[in-house]
Amino acid sequence: MKNFKLLSALLLPLLAQSTFAQTAERLKLSASNPAANQKITFTYDTTGSNLGGKPEATVHFLDKTYPVSDVELTEDGKLFKGEFTIPATATSFFVRLANGKNIDNNGGKGYLYEVYKGKKPVEGAYANEAYLVQSGMGNYFGQIDADIARAGELYKKEFAIYPKSEKEHQLNYLMYLSSVKDPANKAVIDSKLAALGKSKDEKDLMTLSNWYARQRKTAQADSVNAIIKTKFTKGGFAKNEAGMAFNKEKDAAKKDSLFNAYLAKYPENKDNASLIDNFRVQVASAYLQAGNDEGYQKYYAQIKDKTYLANALNGVAWPMAEKGENLEKAAKYSMQSLEILDAAYANPKPGMYQSPKQAQKNNRSSYNMFADTYAFIKYKQGDYPEALKYQQKVYESTPVADAEITEHYALILSAAGQADKARGIIEKSLHEGKGSSALRDELKKIYVKEKGSETGFDAYVGAFDKAAKEKAREELAKSMINETAPAFALKDFDGKEVSLASLKGKVVVIDFWATWCGPCKASFPGMQLAVNKYKDNPNVKFLFIDTWESGDNFVAGVKKFIADNKYTFHVLIDEKGTDGRQSKVVSSFKVDGIPTKFIIDQTGNIRFKHVGFSGTDEGVLNEVSNMVDMLATPAAAKADIKTKAISTGK
Repeated sequence: MKNFKLLSALLLPLLAQSTFAQTAERLKLSASNPAANQKITFTYDTTGSNLGGKPEATVHFLDKTYPVSDVELTEDGKLFKGEFTIPATATSFFVRLANGKNIDNNGGKGYLYEVYKGKKPVEGAYANEAYLVQSGMGNYFGQIDADIARAGELYKKEFAIYPKSEKEHQLNYLMYLSSVKDPANKAVIDSKLAALGKSKDEKDLMTLSNWYARQRKTAQADSVNAIIKTKFTKGGFAKNEAGMAFNKEKDAAKKDSLFNAYLAKYPENKDNASLIDNFRVQVASAYLQAGNDEGYQKYYAQIKDKTYLANALNGVAWPMAEKGENLEKAAKYSMQSLEILDAAYANPKPGMYQSPKQAQKNNRSSYNMFADTYAFIKYKQGDYPEALKYQQKVYESTPVADAEITEHYALILSAAGQADKARGIIEKSLHEGKGSSALRDELKKIYVKEKGSETGFDAYVGAFDKAAKEKAREELAKSMINETAPAFALKDFDGKEVSLASLKGKVVVIDFWATWCGPCKASFPGMQLAVNKYKDNPNVKFLFIDTWESGDNFVAGVKKFIADNKYTFHVLIDEKGTDGRQSKVVSSFKVDGIPTKFIIDQTGNIRFKHVGFSGTDEGVLNEVSNMVDMLATPAAAKADIKTKAISTGK
């Protein structure tokens, strides 16, 4: 114990300086020991950074709500100046400096700081930083390198100053220990798990249960949960279960009943006000889906923050618009969603992981989507001027208008007597490779009406397709890479092992996906078109790697999803990684989000990486086809790009 106290005493003066010294090169704070509620000013020198022009700055605070502040930068010679105030509950923070897609991540370390009380970092400062770099959250929001070794050092600093802090952060610390390949860690983990199992504290037992759940040890987790249910009938676990039962219930009346039972047992207060308001939104949404306007209006009046209700309103209005049913009610709900978003835009608030400006940006994205719904409803009602009023704004304010927005705009223009403009909009979309079957159909109608027949239409459209393909290939050539693909061997549904090495000599398309991933599933009809196109080509292979699923029995759900949709995909199942998740191969490819596709050439090198969903089946087919076809030519395969190993980053 004396040695531990001595270590703490020696560490304190060093810890007080460490982070500030590391990050003081380009970014300089006005205080070396920033404190809660303190206004901090800083200067930033872009010299030597990857940022050109005026950067944008936000500050991400680490506490239970993860708020983000916008910072207005002013130019002062070669420097940029900014200021922000540290929230009372923040333990640490990082400053994010970016210009477009470029982020200055301080060599991967980030501009990361602790909050102090006097000369000592507050409790939780280092532990929350450890989780930031351990979990990959820092990488997601600020391109701060995920670094297990760094996380370990930060945990050591935290527990040296605040030994009791380990209990608060025990689950994350256990996950850290399990991710380090050190035999000594197993003994430490086993000892800590044994202590948790003997504890009479519900929080300790919940930590143990969560540990087993993350390790996919369902039987052990269930056993611990049974003990908690018996011993703590009114504790946190019981409260969580009541909330989960409410969340899962779909029937509006039953959901209403569960909500009132929850509220009677756990009355609303300042700490749970946001949760209770969210529950009211859920009940209102359930009544809305059930067509019970009286129940909906009752809860609508009680909701304090109606922002999240906008999504439910649009979710009910859109199917009505598609089917052309209950259009008057659909228009009412759709307009209400727009009014809610306008009110939220006028009074932006910081949310979890997003600043007020980011909230406004997300708000306008949702607004355009919902305004597209409203315009389509008015089109179905025959009110073309009103439809055009909204749809034109949506089209013009959407940086990259998706096919559906363009389709609706073209339909509305044609209906409003502006066929020439509609044709121009469709031609532009086709030329950019953003066509769809609906746009082609509408263009054919306009063409036939003008020409009197379909003669020449295919050649007319073919010219746009050819130009789009050439343009797409030019852009793809700029994005080509040449990184050694990580080796892997995974099993498919039949238990057969498939290795990347066994596919050498072929162009391999790898698609990382999960059953819970909406964009992944939305892209699959287009991927099926791509699979169909190359099914008779022995030199092209598609592999769909299922990853990041939850639970022990997820494979059955994966098989069912593929079978139900009649996809002819060759699915491989990712294995457990060092983080305890189904993540072994996806982590080796350094994937941050899904869907992510890698196109690998005949020599085993990654030549293309594509993230996300383009929005249409035709778009997916064209993207994949262009990449595969480019690699099928010898010139592309021999492109003189320096090879580097993705696994090492060298």
